[in-house]
Amino acid sequence: MRKLSSAAAKGAATVLLASTAIAVSGIANAQAAPLGAKIATTAKGQIGAGPCGLNGKGSYWGRGTAQTGSCGPRGTEAHAWCADFVGWVWWKNGVGGNMKKLDNLASSFTKYGKMHSKPKVGDAILYNLGPDGYQNDHVAIVVTIRGSEITVVGGNQGRPGSVSTHKWKSYKVGTRLPSGQTISGYVTPVAR
Repeated sequence: MRKLSSAAAKGAATVLLASTAIAVSGIANAQAAPLGAKIATTAKGQIGAGPCGLNGKGSYWGRGTAQTGSCGPRGTEAHAWCADFVGWVWWKNGVGGNMKKLDNLASSFTKYGKMHSKPKVGDAILYNLGPDGYQNDHVAIVVTIRGSEITVVGGNQGRPGSVSTHKWKSYKVGTRLPSGQTISGYVTPVAR
C-alpha cells in the first residue's frame, strides 16, 4: 500500500469537505421547496370556501397565533379574514418561526419575517402597505411562479369574500395590479 503525500491528503480532504458542504446546502434547499409546495396545495384545496371554510365546519386561523378566526355568527365573516386564511394554511403545514406574531391584520406578517422582493411558492404576498405598515392591506399565498408571472390564492377576496385565485403578470414590488392593489413584498415561512 502506498502512503499519500501530505499535499495529496490535504487535497483529498478539501474535496471531501467541499462535496459535504454542497450536499448539506442541497438538503436545506430541498427541504424549503416541499414546504412551499405543501402550502400551495393546501391553499388551492380551499378555493371556493367562505369565511367558515373547512366545509362550513370551522374557522380559519393559525393555532399558536394571535388570530381570532374568520367565521362569525350564522356563517358570516367575523372580520376581514385574509390574514386568518394565510395563518391557517401555514399552520396546517407545520410552519414554525414567529407564528405568535400573526394577528388578524395582513401587516402582522411583517412582524413574522422580513419582507423581500423575490417570491417563492408558499410565501405570503403583501399588498398596499402604507408607510406606517397599515392602509387597506391584504395578504395571500404565492402558489405558482412562471417567469415573472405569479398565481396567488387568498381568503376574503372578491365579492362576496371567499378563497379565490388571481394571476398577476408581474411579481415586482411596486406593481399596480388590475385589482387596484399594489404589491408591497413577500414574507417566507420558516419550517419547524
